[in-house]
Amino acid sequence: MPKLTYQFITIIAITLLCFPVLAKDVEDPAKKLVQELEIRESKTAARDMPGWKKPEKIVMLLPESRVPTRTDFMEWLQSAAGNAEILTIKSVEELELEKEDTDVYLGFCNHVTADMESLTWVQNFYVGVDRCASNERLLNGNVLLTNTSAIPGPGMAEHTVALMLMLTKKLHVFYQQQQDGIWKRLPEPQKQVMEVNGKTMLVVGLGGIGRQIAKRAHGLGMRVTAIRNSSRKGPGYVDYVGLPDELGKLSKEADVIVNITPLTKATTGLFDREFFINMKPTAYFINMGRGKSVVTADLIEALNNHAIAGAGVDVTDPEPLPADHPLWKASNIVITPHNSAPSDQMLERFWILVRENLRRYVAGEPMLNVVDLKRGY
Repeated sequence: MPKLTYQFITIIAITLLCFPVLAKDVEDPAKKLVQELEIRESKTAARDMPGWKKPEKIVMLLPESRVPTRTDFMEWLQSAAGNAEILTIKSVEELELEKEDTDVYLGFCNHVTADMESLTWVQNFYVGVDRCASNERLLNGNVLLTNTSAIPGPGMAEHTVALMLMLTKKLHVFYQQQQDGIWKRLPEPQKQVMEVNGKTMLVVGLGGIGRQIAKRAHGLGMRVTAIRNSSRKGPGYVDYVGLPDELGKLSKEADVIVNITPLTKATTGLFDREFFINMKPTAYFINMGRGKSVVTADLIEALNNHAIAGAGVDVTDPEPLPADHPLWKASNIVITPHNSAPSDQMLERFWILVRENLRRYVAGEPMLNVVDLKRGY
């Protein structure tokens, strides 16, 4: 056989042998999800964490809002659980009957009670863990807690951009005119309509969702700054990352400010009268984090006095917002009912994360989205 032909056949054979491995690696949905959403991985393996043991009984809450679309769901999930039994429940009342020997709970962390003595890991279905901040069973350090941080990020980031553009392009004004059948152009649009290209967005809270917001703002040509609690490190699409004590300075420079912080003692009431006075009168405030991070009366005052150009909020305090609440009456606000996370793709991401964390826990590997409850995220 000619030497060239032999070398060619050898190359083809090696390629064919390697291709299935490469294809499997590329197509692994969990790995792809972790990379795309920059989901954080624990530095410590699950097997080296206090209380870890191979689970025998896993209880999974399956409310209507979390029902998966895939028909082979239970088989797919069980393939990550090894020999552990997965018991599906639909209510907290059912959990009461099963909690005595439950090793793992896939559900909501506020369902955990002190008498769940076998519990070693809780996968919280929400991103926020503020409902569990005083849960003694979770605070003792022997129960691992993970959340779904970054999973609603793409949808919430698009929602943030939608609120920003609705406000900066005055689409809320035109929509109201449409309801009234009025064709009317803006007077002096050059003084009212903002182009976001070249403007500065400040993202307060550069976590999994905050990074998705920052990435899209950067894609629109905005300069992006951010505040994070842990460090000054950030992705390449963020121009500057500051610490919490720089909030005042950075908010003065921003044209759009987005809150996407978790609710902690430090962030409760963070956005108050002093904060809004410090903003540019041409700037917009968008709240995607928690309603209680904002002093609502101070936001209303800033809107009514035109201390800021406008606001978009997906969360409020109180929540639900009563029909007669004065926040509804502000002319320069867009309100959505805490509904920015759900989408046609979010549920698939959600279950990929839950299954991957289940696989990792059973195998004793480093977990995704580990929460420090004392820190609040």
